[in-house]
Amino acid sequence: MATVNTILGPLYVDGQGEPDQPTALLWPSLFTDHSMWRHQIVPLREAGWQTLALDPPGHGRSLGPGRGFTMDECAQAAIQVLDANDVRAPVVVFGTSWGGFVAPRIAMLTPKRLSGMVLFNTSAERGTPVERIRATLLTKLLAIGALDKVTGRMIVSGLLAPETQRREPELGADLADQFLTWDRRRFIATVRSVLVDRASVLDALSDVKLPALIVSGREDHTLPSFHGQRMAQKLPNARYIEASGAAHLVPLEAPDQANPLILDFLRDLARA
Repeated sequence: MATVNTILGPLYVDGQGEPDQPTALLWPSLFTDHSMWRHQIVPLREAGWQTLALDPPGHGRSLGPGRGFTMDECAQAAIQVLDANDVRAPVVVFGTSWGGFVAPRIAMLTPKRLSGMVLFNTSAERGTPVERIRATLLTKLLAIGALDKVTGRMIVSGLLAPETQRREPELGADLADQFLTWDRRRFIATVRSVLVDRASVLDALSDVKLPALIVSGREDHTLPSFHGQRMAQKLPNARYIEASGAAHLVPLEAPDQANPLILDFLRDLARA
């Protein structure tokens, strides 16, 4: 476990494994930290992979720059994490939602640094005007501490399927409480950067030749499955899957579905 200095400030990285092992770089969703990947790290380690799971800017132990930033800057920060960990061989980048915004940009910036992408609940498009208005409203609500409980419930309802919330109430409670411990001003700047200000890269995906696995949640109303389908149609070497019973955090909600898909993808990648 270490902190890496990047253009977006110091990023906390939970690193497990050995430098000579193939590397998985894991970037989580907005409103979560590296622990979002807790159900994947053990299987990846058992399969012989080094894992570098980070707290993205403004989340967890990564304060963030306290300003607006672009998804291209996130891609640069991810490369700085690889450099700081002396990772030179091509890696597989894992991204959920925000992480999926970043992954193709890494491929565009330095294609030789990646061997594949595993993307969950994500999009390559800018939010619609309605989505950006809602996200702007969310940043306003986040600034009002007296509304934290209401805002927390709103966030959880966008992340987890109703059945997940019923089955694992402690998971929803943890997600609702988590952001309360983060620097609020920097966190809000991050939310705006990711949800309101991000640009589209959909039309550029045809240049990304990497093998890709794209998984959507059937109950994801935050980034519905058509976003993943559009990405898969644009990417020349992508496979698309829809996970049942899950919303916006498939790796956390449905690891029994996510993990076999991941391990099969990695085995196919090794054979190729």
